[in-house]
Amino acid sequence: MRITLVGSRHFGVTTLNMLRQHGVEVARVVVADGEDRLAAAARDAGIEVAVQANPRLVVASEIAPDTDLIIAAHSHARVGKDALAAASSAASAIIPPCCPAIAALRRSSGPSSKAIRSQAARSITSPTAWMPAPSPCRTGVL
Repeated sequence: MRITLVGSRHFGVTTLNMLRQHGVEVARVVVADGEDRLAAAARDAGIEVAVQANPRLVVASEIAPDTDLIIAAHSHARVGKDALAAASSAASAIIPPCCPAIAALRRSSGPSSKAIRSQAARSITSPTAWMPAPSPCRTGVL
């Protein structure tokens, strides 16, 4: 699966690292600011970086060719219809404070914390585990 990651800051870097650790191909990273820490992390990893022409909108030309999924991790931009059409599957937004899997990671401590963290990590890295079902937070198909 080829991913275009749209995001910024620490959460964007954390998402990038997690995707790479799980062997997901990140084809391109899209950022609003070329000096953002996510842009630097992507360049260090040898991943192509695109800087948005409009920091409030992601357009098709900023999405990597043959992208299957667009993931937005701490992005303040709207993914335009043309950009959505450029991805073969869908787009998903991960909002740090309310994502259930991340909340589980933050709450987990004690003897069962390893199992909770493992399940939370699987739910984040497996799109089929979290995309189709509606959620109280803004996670899922845009």
